[in-house]
Amino acid sequence: MKKFWPLVFLVFVTGCFSSKLADKSKVLARFDGTTITENQFLKKVEALPKAVPIGTVERKKDLIGSMASEHFLLKEALRRGLDRDPDVKELMDVARKKILVAKLIEKEVDQKIHVNGDEVAKYYEFHKEEFMTPLLLRASHILVKTEEDAILIKTALDAGSDFEETARLKSMDATAIRGGDLGFFQKGQFVPEFEKVVFSMKKGEISDPVKTPFGYHVIRLNDRVEPRLRELKAVKGVVEERLVLEKRSQAFKELVQKLKGNVKIEVNEKELETLPSKPISNSKNEGSS
Repeated sequence: MKKFWPLVFLVFVTGCFSSKLADKSKVLARFDGTTITENQFLKKVEALPKAVPIGTVERKKDLIGSMASEHFLLKEALRRGLDRDPDVKELMDVARKKILVAKLIEKEVDQKIHVNGDEVAKYYEFHKEEFMTPLLLRASHILVKTEEDAILIKTALDAGSDFEETARLKSMDATAIRGGDLGFFQKGQFVPEFEKVVFSMKKGEISDPVKTPFGYHVIRLNDRVEPRLRELKAVKGVVEERLVLEKRSQAFKELVQKLKGNVKIEVNEKELETLPSKPISNSKNEGSS
């Protein structure tokens, strides 16, 4: 299929969303016998990705310029009769169907979904385990190449040597500069051999040498923050999003079932088996325009 995607998107979207009704909002720009109104501009802003800033006058002027460019591109596409091209018509028909379906779902599903405070509180009560903070540990370590070196370090530490100073002098890990401090972490951030030991330690304890693919570690557990339940007010937004998704999924299934009624979908499995299991390549047409 020919590469009409950018053009089709522009022609179709511009045609679908340009209201036939009189737009009485303020005129922001005039050119080529047409105008860009405040309502049109604001709709364009709403369609922009959230990461795109539009706060300054210059950026707003840039957007006006982009809208004007769309006008002239559309005008030229229509002058050439591209809206009558079979490939364009096919793509526009696909887009039209998707937009109509999306609008129906918006009216019959999305606009009818409401979540109240009681539902939020009930969900929170029944799913408290999902809102627990993870167990957090803070540890320091000294990494050396051989088990013999690790044993000597452990012996010195047990005799009263300073852990941070020893780490700065002996550890070959990048954490040596800060006395071996690894900061706070949770399960899954370090290799299994290391975590098996550190998560079984008590606060203040210094481990025997621990072998990992990196060498031999002597570990000290500095702190241990036990899991705790996050308050409802802190996770309210998350709960509401989950409830909306659950309700939307259920409402969508019910809508489709209602529309289908008792209609049965007959599938020709033999013919399906003959179809390719991978997308068909359009390499033959990629060079056409």
